[in-house]
Amino acid sequence: MDQDTVRLGAAPLNRDGSQLPGMTPADLDRAEAGLSALLEAWQRAIEELGAMVPPAQVRALLIIGAADELNVTGLSRLLGASPSATSRLCDRLAAAGLLARVPAAASRREILLQLTESGQRLAAWIRGQRRAALLRVLEDLSPEGRSALARGLSELRP
Repeated sequence: MDQDTVRLGAAPLNRDGSQLPGMTPADLDRAEAGLSALLEAWQRAIEELGAMVPPAQVRALLIIGAADELNVTGLSRLLGASPSATSRLCDRLAAAGLLARVPAAASRREILLQLTESGQRLAAWIRGQRRAALLRVLEDLSPEGRSALARGLSELRP
């Protein structure tokens, strides 16, 4: 359940107390179970990285890899972490050879984060593993179920 939704009594409600349109308690239970299955498959896909690359570093790699230009402040906002914690995380990624800090073209004072070739390969591997896990989960759905899931997930905002 997201931060704008609470479950009071039997009906899923918005924070303002109104019922979510078209959402029954059974729908919410099914959505939660389905999301749990997806997240479990997603995490299992990259479990072997667990000891080498902690989850926060994986998130940072994927965020940096998807961004055109990103500095530590921007990354800290996206991670929901303090700039100092994010800077330390970037230090660890740089020490592992996965991240480089480079001056911005527009301003030499601004430092941007870029994945090294090794960081790009690792991020691509992670995305591939997760995509393969997702495909395995989706194989169990009917074509209509896959279409409905894709349509619903496309409405979510990061």
